[in-house]
Amino acid sequence: MGRQAILTQNVLAGIPALVAQGLRKADIAKRLGCKESTLQVRCCNAGISLRGGPKRLKVRAGVPLTLSCETIASLSMRAARDGCSEAQLARDLLETIARDGLYDAVLDLAPPLQPAE
Repeated sequence: MGRQAILTQNVLAGIPALVAQGLRKADIAKRLGCKESTLQVRCCNAGISLRGGPKRLKVRAGVPLTLSCETIASLSMRAARDGCSEAQLARDLLETIARDGLYDAVLDLAPPLQPAE
């Protein structure tokens, strides 16, 4: 009978949030109860960066999109829950906002009310 996996999909999905909090690779491995090398390999295979700082996504060739660590962590957790990548989730969100004209709603910018006559 094999060991129970420590680094499940849900655990992996929470790692970007730990990185965003400033935890180092060694701290995260200790907290999760695994070896640092195991954490590094599993995160690499899952496309999860253990480095702090903003992450860039390519919107189109040559146009980087820099997102905060908190945003990447949130996207990562939601994407893991939905079974897709962060990039796919970001693309779907942006396409829906553009298609449905939801810019003001998402940015919480309401157009000024017209005075009643």
